[in-house]
Amino acid sequence: MKKWMYILLLLTVVLSACSSQATEKKSDIKGIEDISLKQLSKHKNTYLGDNSAVHKILLDLPGGAIREFEIIDGKALDVTYGIKEDANYTEEQFDAYWFDQKDTIEKAYLYNALALFILVDNVEQVTLKMSSKEEPSVTFKKQKLENLLPHTFKDYKIYPALLEKDLVDGVVNSKEKRQAVYKLFPIKK
Repeated sequence: MKKWMYILLLLTVVLSACSSQATEKKSDIKGIEDISLKQLSKHKNTYLGDNSAVHKILLDLPGGAIREFEIIDGKALDVTYGIKEDANYTEEQFDAYWFDQKDTIEKAYLYNALALFILVDNVEQVTLKMSSKEEPSVTFKKQKLENLLPHTFKDYKIYPALLEKDLVDGVVNSKEKRQAVYKLFPIKK
């Protein structure tokens, strides 16, 4: 009889552990691999000043957990990533996306800056940071970044297929090219 009770107890523990993992909420935070170029291209020809359109772009980009954004002098965009009270994800999911893998921040920041320079016509500078002051931040300048690329931002807007080949595969996912970019635009902590 004791043997059956131990088996039943063990089975109960195993089943409860499995069910608790199954009920955990999946994160709504998108990664680079989740982004559709077709979806992004619907945002081209956006201008700073159209806050609704800029907000939609930011939500569609990797790590779209936007706490706030600010347009400065009509030419610069300052984006802060973090958890809002009404977010569809938890702080643990946010931390898991941004901080679990070593190069997620570098890749997401670079991808997002490139996409913003392509989609938002009048942005000249993009600053990306976390809501915590101790976390990494970086400021990209459009002209300097464009000089490092094989084509102009205008070309990437006209031919979105180049975005995947040249920028995602050739720059964002290339450790060597990414390091060259971050040598010019150092990440600050």
